[in-house]
Amino acid sequence: MFFHFSAIISAFLLLAYHQVTTIFPLFPWNDPSKFSRKDLWLEAGTNGLLMGIAFICVICKNTGFYHYYPLIYYPFLLSGEFFQWWAPFLSKDFSKSKVNFDYEKRYSRTIKMFSVEENDRVPDANHIVLHIITIFTTLLVFADRLR
Repeated sequence: MFFHFSAIISAFLLLAYHQVTTIFPLFPWNDPSKFSRKDLWLEAGTNGLLMGIAFICVICKNTGFYHYYPLIYYPFLLSGEFFQWWAPFLSKDFSKSKVNFDYEKRYSRTIKMFSVEENDRVPDANHIVLHIITIFTTLLVFADRLR
């Protein structure tokens, strides 16, 4: 029962944190001024739908789709976060291959927890917190579903 309630709370926290930091300007924590309103609402809508379905599935705790969707979705989300933020940070060659990201324009003014060198892709504090919540949610969902 502990893992189930913890997974629900964590899944809700992940959904709420993502939506708030996507939609609302909290500079210097985030910098949505560099995105169009259309891009912000598209990201909030897409991730809100996918995370919302996962949250509902965690609450329902049934078999079938409700059982397996979170087990597939959260690791998929975590791997996307890794390849978008951590792989370029850990590998300069990988970072150079992601030319469409426009990191400087979108994230150069946000708070960083690591030192920043010119042209380095460094995960900002906002995304580090998001990734930590994603890791905890993934672990709690697995502990709940596979016990």
